[in-house]
Amino acid sequence: MRFLFLIALSVAVAGVAHPFIGDFSLFVDASLWIYSLVVAFLIDKAMGRRSELKKSVNVELARLRHIHHVCEQMPAAFAKKVDARLIAYERKIEAEFTSHHKSTDAFRELSHAVYSFSPRTRKDEILYRDLLQTLQDLTLGRQRIQYELMGELAPYDWFLLTVILVSLLTLLLVRADGLAPLARLGLTSMAVLVVLIPMEMLWKDDRHDSETIKKFQRAYGSNTPRGK
Repeated sequence: MRFLFLIALSVAVAGVAHPFIGDFSLFVDASLWIYSLVVAFLIDKAMGRRSELKKSVNVELARLRHIHHVCEQMPAAFAKKVDARLIAYERKIEAEFTSHHKSTDAFRELSHAVYSFSPRTRKDEILYRDLLQTLQDLTLGRQRIQYELMGELAPYDWFLLTVILVSLLTLLLVRADGLAPLARLGLTSMAVLVVLIPMEMLWKDDRHDSETIKKFQRAYGSNTPRGK
């Protein structure tokens, strides 16, 4: 992120320039405010991404169930064929949810199974149009899920945040020079908490914990009847 690079550069320049400019308490205060705003923005973005992923997964599961139920009203041979591909798709995601993009081949097989149908009655035509629309919606939904799964901060962003974190702690410790030992200890402790706690929250919210992933996997595993 470009703004993270600019913040890191500004903090580093201030640290180098400190011996020449003397008091820089206003800069430290401004840096803390900017740091807080940046981390708060990133935390909010990460939490929003987690919420959107849950919604997108629930929508995909509902669409897959819809395909199953629509096929129940269609010729048995076609329904059995689509169900087999649908279950194989769900099993693939269940096994490797965090690598959702690896299910592309299984999704193509499901799509081809649907495309192979030739409606013969008016009822078949209506149901088939419904299937095609649901399949199109699934395609778009898959892209959204994959984006949300891969939307974590890049190593480069974490590196810049770490540079900002270390620089701010250094500046705050320099600012504590000349204080009484107890006051310096109190200021140092507060500084570490103020700077580190938001980083810990961001680290936690930016990643999908194992229990959340297992819940998604179980949801795919029990979404539609098996062994048909």
